[in-house]
Amino acid sequence: MATITTSTGLISQIDYQALIERLVQLKRIPVDELIATKDRLKEIDSAYYTLESRLKDLRSAADRLRTSGGFDVFTADVTDSSILTATASSNAAEGVYSVVVSSVAKSHKLIAGGVSDSSTTAIASTTGYFKFTVGSSTEYSVSVDTTTTLENLRDAINSLNAGVTATIVNDGSGTTPYRLILTSDSTGTSNSITITQNDTDLTFSELQAAQDASLTVDGLSITRSSNTITDVIEGVTIELKSADSTKTVDLTVSRDMEEIEKRIVAFVDKYNAVVSHVRNNNRYDTDTGLAGAFFGDPIARSVWDDLRRTMTSAISGLPDTMNRLIHIGVTTSSDNGAMSIDSSKLSNALNNNLDDVMNMFVDGTSTDGFAALVYALTDDMLDYVDGRITNKIDNLNDNISDMEEEIAQKENEILLYQEQLRIQFASLERLLAGLRMQGDFLANL
Repeated sequence: MATITTSTGLISQIDYQALIERLVQLKRIPVDELIATKDRLKEIDSAYYTLESRLKDLRSAADRLRTSGGFDVFTADVTDSSILTATASSNAAEGVYSVVVSSVAKSHKLIAGGVSDSSTTAIASTTGYFKFTVGSSTEYSVSVDTTTTLENLRDAINSLNAGVTATIVNDGSGTTPYRLILTSDSTGTSNSITITQNDTDLTFSELQAAQDASLTVDGLSITRSSNTITDVIEGVTIELKSADSTKTVDLTVSRDMEEIEKRIVAFVDKYNAVVSHVRNNNRYDTDTGLAGAFFGDPIARSVWDDLRRTMTSAISGLPDTMNRLIHIGVTTSSDNGAMSIDSSKLSNALNNNLDDVMNMFVDGTSTDGFAALVYALTDDMLDYVDGRITNKIDNLNDNISDMEEEIAQKENEILLYQEQLRIQFASLERLLAGLRMQGDFLANL
């Protein structure tokens, strides 16, 4: 295929390259417009993805407050954490308990007589077995023979996962410092180790006796095999650290108002994040002529309007003194629509009117609070099938994909057009060259 390799025709002296570039530029105008439109759609798409993310955050924050369980947050404090610590779950109840720890649970430990080398010294003079039980468990068995070393026995016991951990220590004594220790993985007398058959040359003695935890809670005597106690005070887990029968530890379970306040603050913050994002993208700069991604977009605007309407309304069915967010210190700025919280007023409401505050947020039997309403609203916006945000993003992605295909197709058409121009101008140059040759021939005649 003939092409022009220089920018100017040798015969015509026409600047073909500049002419072709100008013609191609004219041909590209619709493509450039499509690219600009696609870039604009991508900008809008990105803004909607961010809006979707912020709505999900708001939905999660609302979810933590839309049931009474969101307010059933408790903390457990103790007067001496060296004796015990405690944590409280959502089904705990407020109260103060007196705890005395007489003993902590301990694991049973057995220790064997020493050998000179843990990896080369044989520990059995004959072929046989080393068998043991842990509490009332099944009997476990390890084969031994005259080649079995202390390390071999340790590894074989550990591979059984029998509830016993075997370790080797070097006590530094004499010529036989290497000793095997068997430790029950669980504390308490019910998890004692019993050697039922020992065909090794090792002699075992008790290093630490198994021991149950013993304590009193408000005078009630309690014995447990573990230092983690979950079934004495409902909803409270007690971790025993040490024993002192002369010391009484006060364990106080109370509602965690600080955590509840954090959840309400997070709810308002996530609402503000949505409002701020919509507002910042819904502007038109008259100086630059640039519009925000949401400018003139009814979907994004409807998100803001619906949420604002919900958050600034009154909850029907509640008393007029506690049915708006302003009653707990939440106010709305007239400038930008963002909400702010008077922490002292919120704290006072929580400490003095917790039930009323809770009713303002939860999905109750006769009322729907703010968290319940916002959760339902955002969940509807984000619905996988019919959500307005989901549908908007899907439509944007479809349009972007269609435009990219159209742009790629038109780019190929421009390449073909450009090559056709080169061929046509090359043909013109050859035609002119031929005419010149004929003119020269006729002139010579």
